[in-house]
Amino acid sequence: MKTYLRAYGEQKFLLKYLFNSESDARDLSELPIREVLYALGIRSRLVLEGFDETAMVQLLQLAVTRELSRRLPLDDVTTLDDTISLIKNAKNIVLLTGAGISTSLGIPDFRSDSGIYKKLETMGLSEPQEVFDLHVFREDPSIFYTFSREILPTVTRFSPTHAFIKLIQDNGKLLTNYTQNIDNLESYAGISTDKLVQCHGSFAFATCQNCGHKVPGQELFSDISIGVVSRCKQSAPTESDNSSSSSRKRKRKPIDGDEDEQDADESTDAAYQTQCNGVMKPDITFFGEALPKTFETRLLGQDVDDCDLLICIGTSLKVAPVSEIIRVLPGHIPQIYISRTPCTHAEFDVSLLGNCDDIVEYICNKLGEGWELKHEMITENGFNGEVVKTADRIYKFIRPSGADERQVMDVKTQGKCKNDELDEAEAKPESDAEEIIPESGS
Repeated sequence: MKTYLRAYGEQKFLLKYLFNSESDARDLSELPIREVLYALGIRSRLVLEGFDETAMVQLLQLAVTRELSRRLPLDDVTTLDDTISLIKNAKNIVLLTGAGISTSLGIPDFRSDSGIYKKLETMGLSEPQEVFDLHVFREDPSIFYTFSREILPTVTRFSPTHAFIKLIQDNGKLLTNYTQNIDNLESYAGISTDKLVQCHGSFAFATCQNCGHKVPGQELFSDISIGVVSRCKQSAPTESDNSSSSSRKRKRKPIDGDEDEQDADESTDAAYQTQCNGVMKPDITFFGEALPKTFETRLLGQDVDDCDLLICIGTSLKVAPVSEIIRVLPGHIPQIYISRTPCTHAEFDVSLLGNCDDIVEYICNKLGEGWELKHEMITENGFNGEVVKTADRIYKFIRPSGADERQVMDVKTQGKCKNDELDEAEAKPESDAEEIIPESGS
């Protein structure tokens, strides 16, 4: 039925399956709409048993539109070897990345059993996403600040997958990296800003919700680390501020021996009045907030025409509109999926499932000269696990027993060494101390 719809279009499909050849004016109760909906993937019992026929006709129109817009896998891109060949020959690769490329660094993802949303459930919110809801933030910013320490970037290192993206760039093949991550680790990996679209923003900067003053994100880190709402310190004197300040000064008369204390109070009042004191919000994109303009202009103005390969890495593709990239790009562009778990709501040409770092390490080894992946977290002899074809177009990368535990220990050890280096630097005289760049992450 789906094949007929794609081959002959909506009109002929409806004529064939919903109307007989003698008359188009059949009674709705005679139409086999439930069977057609079932064939198009609408199989909810509530829908099939609870809707009347008129409502199901409208649902059928939506189902037909969805099916016609869904991309089908390419016949000539089906294997792991095809993937290697595509990367080697591509000239304009678009990368769509998510939290899975940073989890090996100890940064939590959002939707796994140990992810951010699971932690948020303990805060009593009806929906974990409320922490990142713009309207909730405006009503009570303390909700975000109470939890934001959990997602505050604490590392300036990048993963082997970040290094792989840098290799694509160094080989002159990176068209655009659309990242959903807010950890800003792409900057540490050396991804060029003119190749990067931070779809959901990052902690690199923050903006006052009152006066619009922008500051480097690290200026908020001390407040975030203790769960305190950060306020704007920008000087913003106004005539009304000066008037009210003068009024308060006149209301309080000096008492003998109280001149010094009064001066201090007046000084404090004046400082308060000339400070904006608005709520600071990190420049991460909240629900209810528009994506950066560069997302749409870059995607529709350049990439939709120039892209010759799409690779999605470490993303569940469940957050729109970023997830719509796979549908916006022309259907003839090959699409490769790399992640720990499969994407069940989209059909990719090839899916590579497992630890993202392992998979890109394997790919680089196969690509050969010019693709040497140099990173402290990868094995000396390359990926030594097992690659198993589990289904048509799907490959699973299986790590050797205990590899996950060893990697976690390595990350923790390297993190401890980094902290020791910071302690030593802080202990040096100022003239001898190395410059330490604060994290400006996610």
